[in-house]
Amino acid sequence: MPSEHRWIILAQDGRHVTTGRAAPPSEAEVEAAAAALAAQGLAGWLATLDGNYWSRRRVALAPVQMLGDAAALDWSAAVAAFDAARKVATTLR
Repeated sequence: MPSEHRWIILAQDGRHVTTGRAAPPSEAEVEAAAAALAAQGLAGWLATLDGNYWSRRRVALAPVQMLGDAAALDWSAAVAAFDAARKVATTLR
């Protein structure tokens, strides 16, 4: 199966949402995502995800742009929280 490439917004707590596949999100979309994170008291990243999200295999995440308060961000902790959330989602599927 071919590998997927998608753009995601990843919050510090591991929550995430896909923002695009064929092309990166627009500046307006990124600004809206940053505002939505801030409204919830969160910070995060615009990131890329390579691999099949719904597979139980590992995917590769790469940060592209910080969103929000950079002092509060810990990439390793966010990736661990993402992996835990994704594991639950793929197990329930």
